[in-house]
Amino acid sequence: MAAQRLLLDRPASRTGDPRADERLAQNLAAGLVPGRSDFGSWVAQRTRFIDAELTAALAAPIRQVVIAGAGYDGRALRFRTPGVRFFELDHPLTQADKRNRLAAVGAAVDDVVFASADFILDDVAGALETAGHDATAPTFFVCEGVLRYLPEPAFRGLLRALAQRAAPGSVLTTTISTRDAGDESDTAAHARLAHEDRLAAAGEPVLTVPPRAVALDWLRDAGWISAVVHDLGDLSPGEVRGRLLVRATR
Repeated sequence: MAAQRLLLDRPASRTGDPRADERLAQNLAAGLVPGRSDFGSWVAQRTRFIDAELTAALAAPIRQVVIAGAGYDGRALRFRTPGVRFFELDHPLTQADKRNRLAAVGAAVDDVVFASADFILDDVAGALETAGHDATAPTFFVCEGVLRYLPEPAFRGLLRALAQRAAPGSVLTTTISTRDAGDESDTAAHARLAHEDRLAAAGEPVLTVPPRAVALDWLRDAGWISAVVHDLGDLSPGEVRGRLLVRATR
């Protein structure tokens, strides 16, 4: 992911620190070269989609941003804006490694709120409340590349927890992997299964990939209204369908 993003021409806020974001990505991607072309297309599309939505939210203006499953995302650096609070929500072990890397590359994070939570075991809404998130003010939520790695109860629970903290006017941008009959050829299915085997061996098994209609039902059941749904197969001809870019509101 870091290696692919270093290839992109990305926006930043006027007061942001895109160089710090790039230093973090370089720290992560040291010695790596970008991987499969279809993955690169997916990374580019979802990065541009969420960056554009975040830029619009900051201009609205929305003054809280929650990045759920933040991992090594650098948007809190790239889009730093006076008066806007960025909350990074992630597993404590991942978060600790990220903070060490941020310190190593000299990235200032005094204005970033780090909230730790295991999305399977912990009270996500409670973690945000404890961190100082204001559930009465609109929030821009990002949940990128996270949901398919969660078991179904945690997948749905995370969507509900974010909706619980979402005041009217809030926006959720998320990626959802879906699979319907006819979405992929036998060759594509074989390649996908081999890729998922590699992910599982690396400790990141793919756990939940529902049909598209089911995934959108789960989103609505959690309290979100899906306003925009793009499928990578429509955005990039030739790509396998089932990789969704979603903008939802409260």
